[in-house]
Amino acid sequence: MNNQQVKPYERVQLFSGGGSRFGYYLGSYAALAAHDLTPDIIVGTCGGSLSAYLVQLAPDPKDLQALMCSRELYRVITAIRHVAPDEANKRLKLRYMTHALKRWRLSRQRDNGQGQRQADSYERLLNELQQLAMFRIDNEQYWLDELSQFAASDNGSAVDKATPEIAIIASRLYQSPTDGLCNKKPVLQELLFAPPRLANLSNSLSSLADEQMTSPAHTLANGRIHPSVKVQTQWDFAPVIRASMADMYYLPPTHITELGWCLGGVINLTPIELACQLGNSVFAETKAGYDAWLAAPAIQRVFGFDPNERLAAVHGYQPISVSPRTNTTNKNHQLHWLPFADNEQQLRGQNVQKRFNLKQMTVELIHSDYDGFVQQMQAQWQYGYQRTVGYIQQHKL
Repeated sequence: MNNQQVKPYERVQLFSGGGSRFGYYLGSYAALAAHDLTPDIIVGTCGGSLSAYLVQLAPDPKDLQALMCSRELYRVITAIRHVAPDEANKRLKLRYMTHALKRWRLSRQRDNGQGQRQADSYERLLNELQQLAMFRIDNEQYWLDELSQFAASDNGSAVDKATPEIAIIASRLYQSPTDGLCNKKPVLQELLFAPPRLANLSNSLSSLADEQMTSPAHTLANGRIHPSVKVQTQWDFAPVIRASMADMYYLPPTHITELGWCLGGVINLTPIELACQLGNSVFAETKAGYDAWLAAPAIQRVFGFDPNERLAAVHGYQPISVSPRTNTTNKNHQLHWLPFADNEQQLRGQNVQKRFNLKQMTVELIHSDYDGFVQQMQAQWQYGYQRTVGYIQQHKL
């Protein structure tokens, strides 16, 4: 996208991950709103997609904070549970104990001459992701239904102006022919679930048109990821949020009829290039590196790229925001990195806890009671709010 094109939004905010600490995005959004910097569009990935949906339901920060601490949201979160012992295939239970070592080894296997690992096939990878997912969601078909009652009533243009549009990133797994032969290899493709009005912007934003957007991780993945992004403008929140949260070995893949088996948003966890195409001012977050024993090998194994290499590219990204005439940067055309890289340390204990059960060979989720949940959400909100306010004040936005 060149510097002369008019961007469809003034401000963009990224909700890029978060996991069970998703509440700090909501506090950050509230801080931007309190300083007349409300984003026009939010792009959510993984756990951030749920946060984006909560903003869609309750764009006013007071309503949003009430929703965040509601019993309805508590039931949504506690519906995410670990796999019960009788649900796990007994032959595979031992693999829960050794999955870190296995993923570390598999992620380092050399590609064969055809650009794919010999042990991989579409069926094998899909089965692995389904069988080794550590968590499940109870009553998944109706998982988010309770939250719909919080949707802001449309009593005029005020609601429309106050509500950011939402985009969500996920991915899909499909079969691709290998050199025209019958055997097929698994290929992943980035999915962008975009606001419908973006479909009418193809003349001024041709790079956002379907099959013309390039997936950033494509160049790192050695043929595992399709170069183009599949753009969907007609979609429903519930299945798309589930698809965005279905990251490898956490939640199993989920099926969307017109797209096939969908995986999580980690394929483009911090979509900084897209955000800078969409808006003049982008609020993103700094992120800690991926650990070398669990997260990085898992992403390398499934998606075929080193997530820390991608993260370095994200943090080093420089949007074209310098005026060619004056060689100066307009403060309204900037990329703002909110300091959230230490959220795991700062919010330790203020999220859903995990515990390895050696006897059952499963990773257990330990949910707090409702009062504990409210305390956790409030701590996350305050962290996101205070860090964002500090950034705004420091940079005089």
